Amino acid sequence: MNPSSLYERFFVTLCAISSNAFERILSSCSDGVNERMICNETEVVVARQRSEILLDYMGKKLERLQAMSKGQGFDVQESLEWRSVLNAVVDVSIRASLPTLDQAGILAYTDGACIKNPGGPAGWCALLWAATDSSGDGLVRDGAPCFECYGHIPKAQTTTNNRAEISAVLAVLSLAPPTLPLKIYSDSEYTIKVAQGTYQMKANGDLWEPYRQLLKYRTTPPVFEWVRGHAGQLHNERADELAGLGAFNNDRPRYDQWQASQATEARNGLPPAERGMLLAQVQKLKALFDSLDTARVPEKERQFVNDMTKRLAKNRFVPTEKQRAWLKGLLGKYKV
Repeated sequence: MNPSSLYERFFVTLCAISSNAFERILSSCSDGVNERMICNETEVVVARQRSEILLDYMGKKLERLQAMSKGQGFDVQESLEWRSVLNAVVDVSIRASLPTLDQAGILAYTDGACIKNPGGPAGWCALLWAATDSSGDGLVRDGAPCFECYGHIPKAQTTTNNRAEISAVLAVLSLAPPTLPLKIYSDSEYTIKVAQGTYQMKANGDLWEPYRQLLKYRTTPPVFEWVRGHAGQLHNERADELAGLGAFNNDRPRYDQWQASQATEARNGLPPAERGMLLAQVQKLKALFDSLDTARVPEKERQFVNDMTKRLAKNRFVPTEKQRAWLKGLLGKYKV
């Protein structure tokens, strides 16, 4: 098919989407130099495939173009997390938000939060900068334009901190132009290692599937770098704040109240010896769970142990009586 006719059909098909969404999808296939639209077949295919996550999700029953009907459909299981991401990114034009964006690409920070993990309300955050504004050490020059994107995930039995972390990465992949380099900083070791293939995916397949699909559309895969959470890193702290605010559905007074309770907790941290003992116990449980098949460990138990491992690594964390009881029960159940 001739690229021009393909582009014309592509244009007609996308008229079903709002004008803002259409502008964002088209901006994804700009060449990153002079905003000239590339209309060759490859770039149009990429843009059309990216648009399908929106079209399929919104229930549009549109005929697929012949050039793309080669088994590359985008079938994504609906989830609260995916809905939250789509609601946040559908009308965004990242190039309009980042005027200095060029071929150096995108630098992003992500974070996720789940209040009363697992099962509580959750939130995620993605911060994006033009990589040309980076100082090269993960920091960005003062005053550089930043696009802040965050969302709310309603309370449900399936909500977890890990799912919120994955959601933040999905938001970045949905926003970043697929032809430009992308570097993502995250404090979630789990998310990074599953994304890179270091850990085998044992849970959250409904979110890792869109991750894999979005990855196919990129010229090069994203580069991940771990950053220690709650260690005073400027951009990580901002991502953490907005993810927490997202968990409270942008209710600032409730979020501030929760933050104050966390500060009180910090002033009354566990004695080092007690915290060390509890951390060693959950680390042993985590190592055991990681070695077992998914079917042998209930997902809620796996998520609880992952969350406790992360929390006990912080000096300020004090487990509740319920958390202590659950941990004691798991130690007995699995004879750790």
